[in-house]
Amino acid sequence: MASSSIEIVEEGRPVHVITGNQKLVVGAGEEVPVRVVTANQSLVILVQNRSQDAHLAEHATAHEADAKPPPPQPPPPAQDRKSSKKCELKKPHFRSPYRTGASSSAVTIERVPHNLREIIWDLRIGFPDRDRVVAIGPLHRGWADLMDKESPKRTADPMDKEVKEPPKRSADPMHAAKRVAVEEYCRVVPGQTREAVHGEMLSLAGAAHRCYGDDWNSYLGRRVDDAGFADMLLLDGCFLLQFMVSMCREDDDESPDPLMARPEVRRNVDAIAQDIFLMDNQIPWFVLDALIELRRPYAAVPVDKFLAVMATAFDVGNIVDKTPSPLLAQDQQPPPPPHLLGLFHRRQVGAARNPNRRIVPSLSALSCTAVELAEMGVKLTASKTKKFGDMAMSKRRHSLGLFGELSLAPVVLSELTMCWLVHMASYEEAFQGDTLSDNFAVSSYINAVSLLMNRPEDVQELRAKGIVVSAFDDLRTLCFFKALAPQINVGDRYYEIFERLQEYRKERWLWIAVHKFLYNNFKTIVTVLTVAGVLAGLFKTILSLKQPNSQG
Repeated sequence: MASSSIEIVEEGRPVHVITGNQKLVVGAGEEVPVRVVTANQSLVILVQNRSQDAHLAEHATAHEADAKPPPPQPPPPAQDRKSSKKCELKKPHFRSPYRTGASSSAVTIERVPHNLREIIWDLRIGFPDRDRVVAIGPLHRGWADLMDKESPKRTADPMDKEVKEPPKRSADPMHAAKRVAVEEYCRVVPGQTREAVHGEMLSLAGAAHRCYGDDWNSYLGRRVDDAGFADMLLLDGCFLLQFMVSMCREDDDESPDPLMARPEVRRNVDAIAQDIFLMDNQIPWFVLDALIELRRPYAAVPVDKFLAVMATAFDVGNIVDKTPSPLLAQDQQPPPPPHLLGLFHRRQVGAARNPNRRIVPSLSALSCTAVELAEMGVKLTASKTKKFGDMAMSKRRHSLGLFGELSLAPVVLSELTMCWLVHMASYEEAFQGDTLSDNFAVSSYINAVSLLMNRPEDVQELRAKGIVVSAFDDLRTLCFFKALAPQINVGDRYYEIFERLQEYRKERWLWIAVHKFLYNNFKTIVTVLTVAGVLAGLFKTILSLKQPNSQG
């Protein structure tokens, strides 16, 4: 057999494969699969022609299996912007209350932090082993539904190498429903064709790309061009808007709803409601805002009403509050949210408050369960606003100011709301701590409730006070809060409550001791007093019977 050797040189120079007197030169920068067969002192090199899509897919697979990054790929060809301007868009001249420019390059959509993904898998929150019923944005979808062709689906998230038992990804099951939503959008907005709206989405594609961070930009850039990305924004944006409209239809509206008429939507409403508020299942708000603005002159999208309907999942009684939220009023012009989850989070937290805390309280102030609060004379009450940010500890005005009152937002705990709480906390962990002075409102609420429960008896106390209305047993409810609380941060609202609780302990220490004795021994005291009353009655009867005899 002739001797053979392979000479590997630095990047930018040709690679020489030498065998005997034969030499094969492979141009640098071009990677081809080579199969070497040696027989009768000859070398056969088989090179398989591949399409550009297969070439990119192979490198993505190698990127997951190997820690080394793949060789840099040439940027995708620039899209012809002129072709996207064939149809002019008719835009209104007034602004949305959440209007934001598309030039922002801040990352606003990220994966759930790894420690919280562990909680999601361990507690089976939100059915993590199933496909997303509806994929919003690029992080939970295959690209076959965007490009109208079949392609292999990934079996694991490409940006997460530590996901347990990764689910198998399939094509977006709501793709047909999304197309119906696009058709309905173009029907409602006269004179706007799909191509025209797609051109608007194409103009936002670059800014939307940047919202997903550098790692996802690199991943997406190898799989889909700007036109395909804009198609995704169009499909997902129109679906979200039509879902809002469908969920807020009046009962007397006899016209058929095009989205709810589809069986895959009608039987998966709860799953869709869960998926559209996942932190890593979002598209930028300015994309939705652009679609809302085009539609506004003809048919407004009831965003506030839709959020109020979704919020009933948290509320005891599930009664829709038809009064507009003061936070979302147009005259206040709040800063634009990053995405739909951010807007929902803002609604559920309530108005921001400036922190006035100067020092972190000692740990002794942070050790009160629901039963211990009852022993201290502190009454647990449900806040009237039902906002997670409205937590307060105060002295009750009646009873001579001897008692305290701790108010927290009541919450219904179900599979749906557990999932939302985790993703709201994830959103705070990823972004809120860097942007808001009064931050971590949902995380503070979760930690406060967690601190109030150490035993199933504490969960029963919170149930009795209407703070936690859980669809699960006491143990699972306890496990949810206890597992989640150590993984998230707390904010000023949390410390403010327990600072005041520490003050109450210091000022009412004597009353607390008396109340604790009376609280823990109330039944015994009542029994003793009852027995004493019975005995007193017997003695009185005996004495009354002896009086006539003594007189005789």
